[in-house]
Amino acid sequence: MNTETIERPSFDAPNEGALRTRTFAWLLSDVVPRGLTLLDLGAGPCVFAKHAVEAGYFVTAVDGRIERVPDNLPDSIRFEQADVRSYTVEGYDVTAILGLLYHLTLEEQADLLQRRGEGTMIVDTQIHDPALVTQHAGDWARQPVAHNGYEGVLFPEGDNPMASIGNPTSFWHAEPSLLRLFERSGFTDCKIIEPVYVSKYGARKFYVLR
Repeated sequence: MNTETIERPSFDAPNEGALRTRTFAWLLSDVVPRGLTLLDLGAGPCVFAKHAVEAGYFVTAVDGRIERVPDNLPDSIRFEQADVRSYTVEGYDVTAILGLLYHLTLEEQADLLQRRGEGTMIVDTQIHDPALVTQHAGDWARQPVAHNGYEGVLFPEGDNPMASIGNPTSFWHAEPSLLRLFERSGFTDCKIIEPVYVSKYGARKFYVLR
């Protein structure tokens, strides 16, 4: 798999959420090949879906829960309540997996990525970097594990309504492990968006895959 590092602009973002949305909008305008249709998996309140509409996309937004979905979605966003682990992801120019991958088990991650279709995929996910683990993280963040040729940590999902549905733990890769997963899933090109940013628990990054 070919890898390339791309430096994102220095956005004037007051918080993590603003940084994520501005990075996503920049990727759609300057990095991702132009398309017409976008699939937003794990869409939540459809914030990213709305940004994609502003960029000219017709969006299908999918989430397993409906509690956070706004009532006033524009006609260019079609919302579906469905489990992303069994949803058909083929046939879209762009697939966005933003804040979702790290809420899945390793096996679920591999299955989802292998069902990606032929378009571009944007991934925003937590990665395990011991140097960037924050004080909010529990002991789990300091107990690396290896499984099926991958390395990372196991995150206890608990009952967070913005987290997983059904799986009590999820897998957070170290970056070399995540890149290995991308390659084994059939991607041949990966753009790594730098610099890393830090969330409540630690390191997080964007990737653009084809």
